Amino acid sequence: MYKGYGAEAVEATVRHEELLGRPVEIGNDYLPHASWTDFDPAAMCRYQLGPWRAWRDGRPGSAFVYGVPPLVDGFEGAFARGVAGEFDAAYARAAGALVESGHCDAVVRLGWEPNNRAIGAWQATDDPAGYAALFRHVVDVFRATPGARFTFELSSALGVQPGRRLRTFADYYPGDGYVDWLGMNAYDLKWAAPAVSPADRWSWIRSQELGLDAHVAFVRARGKRNVCSEWGLYRPGDAFAGGGDDPYYIDRMVEYFSWGDVAYQSYFDHDWGGGTLSEFPAGRDAYVARFG
Repeated sequence: MYKGYGAEAVEATVRHEELLGRPVEIGNDYLPHASWTDFDPAAMCRYQLGPWRAWRDGRPGSAFVYGVPPLVDGFEGAFARGVAGEFDAAYARAAGALVESGHCDAVVRLGWEPNNRAIGAWQATDDPAGYAALFRHVVDVFRATPGARFTFELSSALGVQPGRRLRTFADYYPGDGYVDWLGMNAYDLKWAAPAVSPADRWSWIRSQELGLDAHVAFVRARGKRNVCSEWGLYRPGDAFAGGGDDPYYIDRMVEYFSWGDVAYQSYFDHDWGGGTLSEFPAGRDAYVARFG
């Protein structure tokens, strides 16, 4: 379950629990990536990691997933500089803050959506090998932190982008020794196809290049755990053409979590453009019926 940053995210997660009528098992948040000053342990512990620790303390057995950017804004594609150790102090501060705040067992979602060029400075679309090398380097720094017991997740987005070097999962895969879980984000949309039916949209989500079917095949070939860090309904539109209030998608995702052997799933109930669950009454009811 994810809803924003820090204390605000925790509060929203509690509201989501009230909707479901039960506690959720996963807290999901992101370290901001505006600058390297975001990797400040005092600020991280006060505004993000501390509130999440308090939330976990009230839910024994719960887990925390933390998106960590290997590069920040203004350092686009600086993979070689990272591998050379230029940013190691920032990585070490972030890892130490996780341990210090009681999240030594966090799932570190490192450099999320590397095949999505629009997300952040670490995108692998033009230099997938560089991304993979930096991923390995950051994992080594995190593992060297005293007390750390992190799980490392490589989390992708659906699809490939035309004209870029990245074409396959293997292009940016850091290697079996550096990845514990393989994730895929899967929203209910088909790019630039607002009139498509729910069934056709779901077929595209599954069968496109680097779609769900290809992801599951890669997970099984690598012998890793499958996870879904972000999924959700999406508003209709011309480009990000979501299915809107689409309970069909909810039911299909539930089936995917079964046949995909998904270790955890996190509905993205935060409005970054696609809408929140409250906007889709039929989809919300289907979601609560399945997960409440």
